[in-house]
Amino acid sequence: MAPPRNVVKIAVQMRDAIPQLIQLDQAKPLAAVLKEVCDAWSLPHSERYALQFADGHRRYITENNRMEIKNGSILCLSTAPDREAERLLRGLQSESREGRREALRHLLLLAPDLTFAREVISRDGLQRLGTIIEDGDDLGEVLALALRAFLELMEHGVVSWETLSIPFVRKVVCYVNMNLMDASVQPLALGLLENVTLSSPTLGQLVKSEVPLDRLLVHLQVMNQQLQTKAMALLTALLQGATPAERKHMLDYLWQRNLRQFIYKNIIHSAAPLGDEMAHHLYVLQALMLGLLEPRMRTPLDPYSQEQREQLQALRQAAFEPEGESVGAGLSADRRRSLCAREFRKLGFSNSNPAQDLERVPPGLLALDNMLYFSRQAPSAYSRFVLENSSREDKHECPFARSSIQLTVLLCDLLHVGEPCSETAQDFSPMFFGQDQSFHELFCVSIQLLNKTWKEMRATQEDFDKVMQVVREQLARTLALKPSSLELFRTKVNALTYGEVLRLRQTERLHQEGTLAPPILELREKLKPELMGLIRQQRLLRLCEGTLFHKISSRRRQDMCCPEPPHPGAARGLSGQPSLFPAVPVADIRALLTGKDCPHVREKGSGKQNKDVCELAFSVSYDHGEEEAYLNFIAPSKREVSIWAG
Repeated sequence: MAPPRNVVKIAVQMRDAIPQLIQLDQAKPLAAVLKEVCDAWSLPHSERYALQFADGHRRYITENNRMEIKNGSILCLSTAPDREAERLLRGLQSESREGRREALRHLLLLAPDLTFAREVISRDGLQRLGTIIEDGDDLGEVLALALRAFLELMEHGVVSWETLSIPFVRKVVCYVNMNLMDASVQPLALGLLENVTLSSPTLGQLVKSEVPLDRLLVHLQVMNQQLQTKAMALLTALLQGATPAERKHMLDYLWQRNLRQFIYKNIIHSAAPLGDEMAHHLYVLQALMLGLLEPRMRTPLDPYSQEQREQLQALRQAAFEPEGESVGAGLSADRRRSLCAREFRKLGFSNSNPAQDLERVPPGLLALDNMLYFSRQAPSAYSRFVLENSSREDKHECPFARSSIQLTVLLCDLLHVGEPCSETAQDFSPMFFGQDQSFHELFCVSIQLLNKTWKEMRATQEDFDKVMQVVREQLARTLALKPSSLELFRTKVNALTYGEVLRLRQTERLHQEGTLAPPILELREKLKPELMGLIRQQRLLRLCEGTLFHKISSRRRQDMCCPEPPHPGAARGLSGQPSLFPAVPVADIRALLTGKDCPHVREKGSGKQNKDVCELAFSVSYDHGEEEAYLNFIAPSKREVSIWAG
């Protein structure tokens, strides 16, 4: 006869004792179950004991998570979390260095468990760890263990980072600024300061004032990936917390100290593969660099600004007045104004008064900056572009100014200028770290591409929007290849001619149409059962490999999730690191949610910064006792979303 649904068969272990095989009644109070287990081993005072999962992080069994116990689970009997917390905290006060080290090691093993963490925190465990960190009597393993345990306990969110004392933060800053510090300590100290900076504006200002940028540059130049990553994390946190003016000053200083060149040569092109966390921080740094363009992009031209009027005249003169000559010399003021207006029209402005074209935001003054940069850095190409098109009378002229304004809008859109940083993205472009003035240089390549494409299409003014669509496709396809340098970008984008774009479009269209043709649909139906079987097998193999999913927090922690092996078990449920993903049988799963339907996406709101999170989010709804619970995921890529939730 099968046991009732709420009864599971499990094993319970204890050191130096024969394991017990019992039937656990999930309806029975946990205290009563513990008493029966202790009585079987003749152990008095059952309240001094607790059950733990025998694998993973050995989480304590509580009334809240006991439904995760399934048939065949192996538990172990151990000291109750409150007594274990007291014992380990007493060990932290041991006069023996070895005693403190052992207590910290054991504390670190149990710290990921929320039940244990709450017991430690309620007994002033964070303060005791803080004392070890502040005293700094041992700058080696003991300090590293204390920092790691402190970070693990804070990760649970029971205590706010804003509650940390100024002396404590200053002491951690000292560890970051010290020379000849233990290699295991400084990455942890940098990680702690990153959390402080992201969580507390007040303490973040303290960190900003006491950690010199030069010190972070020193850490970035050490050939230690973990130290580099944590230094970059703190750097991007400090930049994100700064005002726009402060951020510009900080980035200008870092660029003067050749940080860009170092990142390009020694991090991006390092022999060691680039980690996901470093890729994210490089994406953030790129977004902050491009974000410096936003004020100019949002500012319209001021027709009463003498400086801006002079810049427009410089643009006109560079095209139509050779150096040292003035075409309008000796002419009356009215004649000179008429000549200038005609030349501005030849330059490609839609209005005789160019200020009217640049009142649109975006791109505002950023378009003027781009045009001036092109005229000064590539004067021959600029003059050739303008004169070649202004002298044509067959309606095939390409308007330079109008094209530049629209191209600036297009580049800002493709590069997400002015948009908030994503919490998970890793989509940085190496070429932006391989070139000074990368945005303006990219414009110079793109405006010449536009002129080339215009001629290939034999376009007229009526075809302007069509040309811009083709140019957008050329740029987007090439940027997606992530070329490592501007020269490589130039080569690839120029190879993507209008004819090649048409060929790619036709290939994609034929592929789409071909898959919908009646013979193809008929063949697909015949092969569908076999194909679905192969797909299920492939998906199962891929899922068994597991995936590192982001836990959205300041530490950007990642946890593995995969079906339980072997394959028959994989069909039964999901499992993962117990700190984040409990085991969930497929029989208990209610539904799979994606995008905005996920609870963790709804909690975060619907701002621009969560658009990417929405695209990468999915949740598994399952029965947790009599309640509905969720496993919430943020996938590292859209491909992983397709594999797990497709």
